[in-house]
Amino acid sequence: MRRLLYVVFALATIGASVAFAAGPDEPAARDAVDRFARALLRRDVSLLRPLLPDKGKVQLKLVRMGPEDGFFSASQVEALLRDFLALGSVERFEATRIEYDPQGVALASARVELKDAEGGSATVGLHLAFQPEGNAWVLREIRETTR
Repeated sequence: MRRLLYVVFALATIGASVAFAAGPDEPAARDAVDRFARALLRRDVSLLRPLLPDKGKVQLKLVRMGPEDGFFSASQVEALLRDFLALGSVERFEATRIEYDPQGVALASARVELKDAEGGSATVGLHLAFQPEGNAWVLREIRETTR
């Protein structure tokens, strides 16, 4: 009986560690992209908080939504996007591709229609890179490309 308990405990421990090591899945990556889109479309930067890392920085390469180019803390990313959304807006966000690698990266591409701080309209491409942190995807890169 004691051996049976040890075996059950060992299997439960192995199962828990495998589930923990797997990290977030593909639906969670899609949810992260959707949350990012909602934050921009609603002009509600607070929706980004769960997507921003507790540790490390996020690389930004923003042209129309910035200009910003460099590595920024989570609070800086919030502030920069809040500043953009105070004067500009995102009118449309269409995710065109989401790729997921179970080894620890999720990539997304989107087509975004925006009005910049000067009132000019533009369609830009956005590339987002996510990495797992705990059991969630966090942003590690937001890169804008002009179209």
